[in-house]
Amino acid sequence: MGQGQGLVQQQVDPSAVSQNPALKDVKLDQKPGAQVPLSATFKDESGKLVTFGSLLQGRPIVVLPIFYRCTGVCNIELQGVLNALMKDPKLVPGRDLDIVALDINPKEGPDLARAKKESTLDEYGKPKTAAGWHFLTGDMANIRAVTDSMGFGFDYNAEKDQVNHPSGVMVLTPKGQVSTYMLKGTYQPEAFEQDLALAKKSKIAAKSSDIFFGCIHVDPLTGRRSLVIQKVMQLLGVVTVAALVLSIAVMSLRSRTRSA
Repeated sequence: MGQGQGLVQQQVDPSAVSQNPALKDVKLDQKPGAQVPLSATFKDESGKLVTFGSLLQGRPIVVLPIFYRCTGVCNIELQGVLNALMKDPKLVPGRDLDIVALDINPKEGPDLARAKKESTLDEYGKPKTAAGWHFLTGDMANIRAVTDSMGFGFDYNAEKDQVNHPSGVMVLTPKGQVSTYMLKGTYQPEAFEQDLALAKKSKIAAKSSDIFFGCIHVDPLTGRRSLVIQKVMQLLGVVTVAALVLSIAVMSLRSRTRSA
């Protein structure tokens, strides 16, 4: 969202999102087996026009729908993928898989994409894998074509240059079909390797049951969240405390009854 100001990184209750009219488009409708449109066109980090299909090189593809000025969940997801690769030297981008960062903010361009790729490769410490990393930008029509095909729903306010979105990393088969959804934000190397092995064989996994996170806007003037997660969490806290008090009271009553 914009410059990343007012960003809140929290667990997002899908039912709470669906009840907020302003965030009706923020969702993750998992579509295992769905085909990503290979004709969708973007600019890579160098400004070169590429189609999504041109990125298919006979390897699984890890897709991260993020935006480059994001300071919240987007960074967590990218860092999660990066950490998994750093802990598993058997997986090498450009040889065993490709990483595609798909910018979901149409106002961001190749300059930001290039800077994000450079910083990512610098942290990874393996510059020779650069060909396996793709940082894309594009117009909303092509962005939506890809994200909709994967069931990744997000909201973009052009006037405020503001993005609200769930998290979600998708692993595609070498032909561009959705094989697996990874929603945790952090990924164990073993699980990451298993998902890639599944995609490499063009197999389709079941839907993920993990809770997902999201980047949610906070009004800088009022401090109110677009998604009222805080109230949901407070309510859950009250319910939990009430349940504990009730349990203690019941146990105490039972103890007194036995004594009598």
